[in-house]
Amino acid sequence: MPQMTRAHVFSDIRGYGRIVEERGDEGSAKILRAYARIVHAALPKRGVVAEQTADTFYFVFSSVPEAVRTTVAIADGIARYNRTHPDLGLPVSFGIDAGQTIRHGGGHAGAAPVVASRLTRRALPGQVLVSEAVAALLRTTKVPLRDLGVSRLPDGQTMHIYEARAPDGTDGRPGLERFLATVLFTDIVRSTATATGRGERGWKDLFERHHQIVREQLRRFGGMEVDTAGDGFYATIDTPTRAVACVRSIRDRVKREVGVDIRAGIHIGECEVVAGKVGGIAVFVGARIKDLGGAGEILVSQAVKDVMLGSPVEFAERGRTALKGVPGEWLLYRVTDQTPAESDFPLPNR
Repeated sequence: MPQMTRAHVFSDIRGYGRIVEERGDEGSAKILRAYARIVHAALPKRGVVAEQTADTFYFVFSSVPEAVRTTVAIADGIARYNRTHPDLGLPVSFGIDAGQTIRHGGGHAGAAPVVASRLTRRALPGQVLVSEAVAALLRTTKVPLRDLGVSRLPDGQTMHIYEARAPDGTDGRPGLERFLATVLFTDIVRSTATATGRGERGWKDLFERHHQIVREQLRRFGGMEVDTAGDGFYATIDTPTRAVACVRSIRDRVKREVGVDIRAGIHIGECEVVAGKVGGIAVFVGARIKDLGGAGEILVSQAVKDVMLGSPVEFAERGRTALKGVPGEWLLYRVTDQTPAESDFPLPNR
């Protein structure tokens, strides 16, 4: 079968399951119709294959520059729609990769569609993320890109990624720069002493297994790894309930399978995109909350506890404290051992 170099584009409505749950079939269908109208209005008349499955579009372009320009045009169209329809906002993310694929079973088989899909999952609403392969093919064109550096995709793969820029110099996300997010942080308690006690080989094995468990549970609960530093993880996740369930599962599995304790901090607040990653004061707060935890503790902010009102998760007050570098005093809580296992209570749809 002949191999063809094509640009592969995915676009996806973030949190579509939650939208269906909140708006019902009629409301979600209205959003999908608006989404489809914007997409088809921006697509060229020829040279592109377009497929739609529920809230996901998949495009195959013969021209990489045209793929990026068209995708940015779609993102701009959605941004305009969001400004005029704030009650029906479309949180759409985009990913683009280029490479050789084989026509198989009416579709395209190869690594490029897989990478494009993962970039979409890594992207924030309104972002158009492209791979290094796409960036290389655009170097002789006037398509502007912003270098976001090396980033980790949802499957754990690291890749140099770029954000496509709109022709007018904006990022295609007017009105969406700040957004509500649940952030979670974990690390291994007394990691230095553990590394010394287990030796270089033992620590390496522990370290790798710990990372594997954390990433498995993030995937299981729909979390997105944002960054790692040593034995620490920083991730975002749809809801505080999922964050608590995810962290409890990580804590219990790491203790059982690796024999070490972790600690965790969870916060919810307004965030923004900083150098291609979720950042802002809320992220600093989550990290500082984690730093105050003891072995096996899951600490949360008052905001998390308030949002989870009515859930079966039980909290015990940890007291008011200052967080390094953050103004004021913060009332913190810990998740108690009386909280039922995640299998005993429903998790919100993603």
